[in-house]
Amino acid sequence: MSHDPIDPKLLFREEISKLPAFKLGVKYDAFEKENPDLEILRLGSNENLYGPSPKVFEAIQNALVDVNFYPDNTCSEIAEEMAALLEIDPGRLIFECGAENIMYSLTKLCLRSGDKIVSLQPSFPAINVFSASAGAEVIGVPHEDDLSFSADKFCAALSDDIRMVYLCMPNNPTGSYFTASQFEQIVGATNPETLFVLDEAYVEFAGDKSDYPDTLAILEAANQPYIALRTMSKAYALAGMRIGYGICYHADFAALFKASNTVFNVGVLTLKAASAALADRDHLAKYLAAVSSEKKRVEEALRSLGLRLFNSAGNFVCVSLQSLGQAQQIASDMQSAGVFIKPQKGRGSEGVLRITIGKPADNDRMLAELSALT
Repeated sequence: MSHDPIDPKLLFREEISKLPAFKLGVKYDAFEKENPDLEILRLGSNENLYGPSPKVFEAIQNALVDVNFYPDNTCSEIAEEMAALLEIDPGRLIFECGAENIMYSLTKLCLRSGDKIVSLQPSFPAINVFSASAGAEVIGVPHEDDLSFSADKFCAALSDDIRMVYLCMPNNPTGSYFTASQFEQIVGATNPETLFVLDEAYVEFAGDKSDYPDTLAILEAANQPYIALRTMSKAYALAGMRIGYGICYHADFAALFKASNTVFNVGVLTLKAASAALADRDHLAKYLAAVSSEKKRVEEALRSLGLRLFNSAGNFVCVSLQSLGQAQQIASDMQSAGVFIKPQKGRGSEGVLRITIGKPADNDRMLAELSALT
């Protein structure tokens, strides 16, 4: 007896069936085939265009003989190395296939239907999707007219029934951050039973901001339960290898997270690449210095075009525009010239354009194309 196949939505929880369609990333290979005369410039995903340490390639090559074996599921080598750098117990560290995967797991493990999360608006869109899939609600605190974020307004949203704080700092896509006094104010206003998720994917780039706070020290001093999410995709140029990590307030928190996770996550080649990248401090320092210098130059050029910029501590700049449609149109026009930048929804009906800082020639090309449109 034949019958129509069951509606897939009936096989998922109601929260999942209501999620918007999954958005695919840019298909650069397909774009290149359709536009063979255009040289692609990838400034839309905050990738490291300078590339990883040469030691990474050597480490991957040497580890190829071990790809038939399962990786160390404790990630002990990179955990010991990262813990020494951070001066913490390695038992407080979690490693995963990207910090985004840790965030996803946190929403599944810690959020319940009806829970509330406080975040910035705009911020990393994944928190909205992951929270919605758990049946939770994100309360977004929008930026001010002067393109800053108000610590007072963020604190006002922190009622005792807030289950999780998600603070991306430097914020994606704006690059914004709170100073030490502002961050202390926010942490002090947070319920001590609320999990504080600090997403610091771009923290390495904040080194040139003298007022960027020692966030971990402030959280530790407040005895606030927290997990700080970091990644090796950006500053260490390992986006394609997929490795992120979480710094937990207590080893028992990390242990519970790991107990609920898959047995094997980070691969053999990735673990070796991560160790090699972490060890080459000179390569990292040179890249961070180059980004800092180029970002200042790009910001000056964009302001000379009459554009309004957020104060970014990331490896990108962010332009504020009157509408999302305007941002999308500029991004589309730039893409027609082979330059990819990221349009995103801003405050209310506003839009933003996030532009990755590349090499000097990359930035010159981006500025020339953008100047022709503004």
